[in-house]
Parts: sequence; structure tokens; C-alpha cells
Amino acid sequence: MMRRATLGVRWSSIALAFCLLALAGEPVRAHATLVLGEVTLSPDPPLPGESFVVRVTLHDPAMAPIEDAVVFIEVREQQRATAELPLASTERPELPDPDLEERLLEVAPARYETEIVVAGTGEYHLLVRDRTFEWEEANASVLIEVGGAAVGSIPFILPPTAIGPRSLWTWLVWLVGLPIVAGVVVTVLVLTSGRSRGAAEEGPPPA
Repeated sequence: MMRRATLGVRWSSIALAFCLLALAGEPVRAHATLVLGEVTLSPDPPLPGESFVVRVTLHDPAMAPIEDAVVFIEVREQQRATAELPLASTERPELPDPDLEERLLEVAPARYETEIVVAGTGEYHLLVRDRTFEWEEANASVLIEVGGAAVGSIPFILPPTAIGPRSLWTWLVWLVGLPIVAGVVVTVLVLTSGRSRGAAEEGPPPA
């Protein structure tokens, strides 16, 4: 009987842990810090009518690489994009339809690339969009020149996105709830294991 009770408590503890994991529901969706980015081109300078690689690197303020991001670029001729570059934002700016839009592939930790071709010379507006999380966006603008001088390395900053109630709840579950449940599970397992050992040492009651 003691063994059955012990197994029941253990399974109940494990079930409780899984229930709390289910409450979390989804990965943390908060992008709560600045992201430091950089755009480079290869070859540099790019030439009209010839393919070139757009390379984006992403790091957090501590320069740790940001991996598994979902990054898009939208490309527009600057003369028809807007008189001024849109500021970095967590809302998609109102702009004409892009000349092309591409998702970048992660080719190394924190490094994302795609290959594009543009027809004419001149300045082009690149809107870099971080769409890693379904309900959040962070974007920044950079200018590149095609058929001109070398572009070099162009830095940009993606702003932090707001943490909504749903994201805040998820943060609390992961940061507070899971350690508490882990402690409860370990405590219960230690106590029940001790009781089982004590009962085994005492042996069966005298007839």
C-alpha cells in the first residue's frame, strides 16, 4: 500500500509540472531589448542587373548572437519610397508596395542572408523587418547605393517591442511558476522516498 501511495504522489507531482508547462502555452513572445544590426553587401558595390548578397547580422546589447530570428527585407527605389527614411519602429510604416521582398536565411549564428537583383542604379531603401513572433514586429531602415561607391557596413537598431498582457503572463509562468513547481516536486519526491525507506527498514508488523 505504501508503495502504491508513493507512486501516486510522484505521478501527481509530475502531472502538476506538466499542467504548469501547458499554462505557458507558447514560447515567450517578448522582444524586450534593443537589437543591434548591421547590413553588408557582397559584392560591394553591387551592380545593376547583377545578383548580390544582402547580409544582416543581429546581436543583443551584450553582443550575444541572436539566432533563429525571422528576418525579411523590403527593397524600394528611394525616390519612390518616401522623402525621408522611416524611423525604427514596432509598427509597419506606410510605404508603397516594395519592388521586392525576401526572407533571409540564417547561414550562421546571428547571420542572415539573401540574394537579390535590382534593375537600375541609384539609392535603394531597405526595410529590415524582424517578424520572429507572430504578433510583434520591429523594423529599421537603411540606404544602399547600387552602381556607385562601396557601401561598407551599415549599422541599424531594432527597437524593443512592448510586452502585452499575454506575454507578461507567459514570462511570470516561466520565471516564477516553474521554479516553484520544480521545488515542490523535488521536495515531495525526497519526502516520499524517505518514508518508503523508513517503512522498509521497520519491516512488517509482528503477527
